[in-house]
Amino acid sequence: MHRRIRRRILARCSSLLAVACLAACATAPPSRPDTPAIRELRADFLRTFPEGRYNDHIQRGEVVKGMSLFEVLASWGIPDARVIATDDNRERWVYVVVDDASLDWLRYDYLFNGNVLLDWEITRNVTTGLSLDTPEHRPSAMSLPSWASTNRPGGAPLR
Repeated sequence: MHRRIRRRILARCSSLLAVACLAACATAPPSRPDTPAIRELRADFLRTFPEGRYNDHIQRGEVVKGMSLFEVLASWGIPDARVIATDDNRERWVYVVVDDASLDWLRYDYLFNGNVLLDWEITRNVTTGLSLDTPEHRPSAMSLPSWASTNRPGGAPLR
């Protein structure tokens, strides 16, 4: 009887722990893998502004609402794309993080008004894998450029 009760308690605790972990992951600030360039930007920023409000987040490579353009730059580095609205004081910075093993990627769109990060949007793409033997990837179904369709060695076009 004690074993049954102990198992129930352990099962409930483990399920509560799993829910807590998922909730923490959902609310955790976005972070990006470090590169030498990002580490250098981050170190320069932290030396220049040692008393910054978001320095703890910057040190961990995290982004949180309320950061300035420069704080996001120090935390994540130069964006992959930057879009500036011409009619108002808004900007969108785009970062793409790719998992080399699976080729899945996450796209982070950071939305700024003036110099302040208001919000972000995250787009996730899960790669299903590429099979070269699918109908659209077979050489007979591909539309090859004229220079590539040749029987001549080396790929030079026939004239």
